[in-house]
Amino acid sequence: MRRSIMFTSRRHSYIGIMSAILGLVSLASLIYGIAGSYMLGGEVPMSFGAGCALATLYALAGWLMGVMAVRTPDSFKATGTIGIILNSISLLIAAFLLWIPV
Repeated sequence: MRRSIMFTSRRHSYIGIMSAILGLVSLASLIYGIAGSYMLGGEVPMSFGAGCALATLYALAGWLMGVMAVRTPDSFKATGTIGIILNSISLLIAAFLLWIPV
């Protein structure tokens, strides 16, 4: 029995790839900020907070790009879906950090 090879013109969208990359960057930045804060006993410089704020903005932009990538016709949806998942996790972590009482 012959295996048929299916050719397709579908590609991974650049917006979806960028969404996944932004998700990785924002998640890594938030984890680094939390771990660094723990290692310093809570006495952290203001740059840690600025880094986490930028990571939150990256996650928001990446989430929007992921939604746009999933809605793009004739493209694979995997990278957009991965980007949405990673950026959603980053946004949930950032929301939890803002919810923690001082």
